[in-house]
Amino acid sequence: MIYTHSNQPLEMGCEMVNSSDLLPVEGCSRRRFGGAVLAAAAASAFPFQAFSQTLPKRGGRVRLALAQQSTNDTFDSAKFTNANDYIRGSSLYSYLVRIDAHGAAQPEVAISWEPSADARKWTFKIRPGIKFSDGSALRLEDIVFSVMRHKDAAVASSAKQLVQTVESVVADGTSAVVVTLSEPNVDFPILMGSLQFALVKAGTTDFSKPIGTGPFILKSFQPGIRTTLARNPGYWREGRPYIDELEMFSITDASARANALLAGDVEMITDLRGAGIDQVKANSATRAFVTPSTRYTAFQLAVDQPPGDKSDLGLALSHLLDRQRILDTVLKGYGEIANDHPIGKSSPFFNTSLPQRQLDLDKAKFHIGRSGIGQAPVEISVSEGVVYSVEMGQILQREGSRAGLNIQLRREPTDSYWTAVAGKRAIFATNFFARPTYNLLLSLTWKTGSQWNYSHFSNPSLDKLIDATRSTLDVEKRKAMYAEIQSTIHNSGAIAMPCFLSYVDGVSASVNGLVPNPTGNLGGFRFSDEIWIS
Repeated sequence: MIYTHSNQPLEMGCEMVNSSDLLPVEGCSRRRFGGAVLAAAAASAFPFQAFSQTLPKRGGRVRLALAQQSTNDTFDSAKFTNANDYIRGSSLYSYLVRIDAHGAAQPEVAISWEPSADARKWTFKIRPGIKFSDGSALRLEDIVFSVMRHKDAAVASSAKQLVQTVESVVADGTSAVVVTLSEPNVDFPILMGSLQFALVKAGTTDFSKPIGTGPFILKSFQPGIRTTLARNPGYWREGRPYIDELEMFSITDASARANALLAGDVEMITDLRGAGIDQVKANSATRAFVTPSTRYTAFQLAVDQPPGDKSDLGLALSHLLDRQRILDTVLKGYGEIANDHPIGKSSPFFNTSLPQRQLDLDKAKFHIGRSGIGQAPVEISVSEGVVYSVEMGQILQREGSRAGLNIQLRREPTDSYWTAVAGKRAIFATNFFARPTYNLLLSLTWKTGSQWNYSHFSNPSLDKLIDATRSTLDVEKRKAMYAEIQSTIHNSGAIAMPCFLSYVDGVSASVNGLVPNPTGNLGGFRFSDEIWIS
């Protein structure tokens, strides 16, 4: 069977949630390749808000203020790590598939895909006539290179864990590519929607002057400062993009970012916070764009260096988190309490047998005593570049003092945080975006050797379980696997995760076409060929 846009699993009355790891409901296929493979047993966990839309209109410039800043800004998609990279990359490049708001793979450069019976071989039929912005044709060898380069150790791709099972990618005739895997993966098309897998010219190693097949071409680029993109007149989506120009720059101070939107100096901003949310909602010229999600900010311990190697210290931090206060005061209610692992309560694979951790000074004192840390300062790195980490850290510090733990917050610069701090310090804040499948998220953040396994946690049993969830079709077996995964992470002492965070972005009332997508800010980062100015 071949899967195209018209038969993705949004039909037959099946309501979907943001994961392909879903339970079937009566009347829906138990197994669907290339999309959200199983249908949800409950209504969507993400009740997206809707805005009235005008008819699309061409023209105009959109200025976007970003919350993060990094001198490591790049157009090399193998190095993408943050919202800035993802938005910039999705505007210049195209991808085999596009992940929709329900976590399903939808056709983009690949117009359809067909799995073998065992889901180890995937054939992608490629849309004809696509050209790079320099006028040259997109070739099958470009697609082969764009996937296989992530396996090259010299590339040091942040997505190397995701292609570990890819054995080969080859052209099939003149209009298809075939990917062969070392083991079944029912979610493989969804993986190809990850924004690291941008389609680039074969042999490309220099990304200082990037060429893509996406909606925009590069006009100017100053890493860590500003990016300006202009409409690609040869873009393969007829009539798109609607806007003429997209300008991106960073305003790391949350109040200044909100004020820039309120003053009309920008049309879009990421990560509204605190009083800025109410101000933007109260202004008739602006609106808050809210997307519930399982994005999270957490405190992680590098388990290979002291004092991060003390699991009891990590468990003490978990019991010092006043989760309800963080949700109510820091997040202003835009989120959901978490339980020290990355799977949300709305997932049918959520482990209900794990007791929900809460603020408990007695249990915290117990683990502090077992850790042997005494009154030695416990330094935790936070940054404005890790959303809400400063405010969460301050609440954690206060509760720590009540339990006799001497927490010292170290405020780190935003521009070098992800290269010089995360995974380098003993205890530090991190935040991760949601992914279309939990297997994808866990592979990136908890597998041994993964670039984003910032705790350097290594557990062979956990690795095997993560791998098994993508090849096991039996729902009950997958539930048992995910339950054990959650228990392992919950009890590891390597992470203290208080809440899942909704995306709360800000947009001008003149911006139309945005569709919430829980995989990232502003429509899952992929909005530039969808929006228009009224």
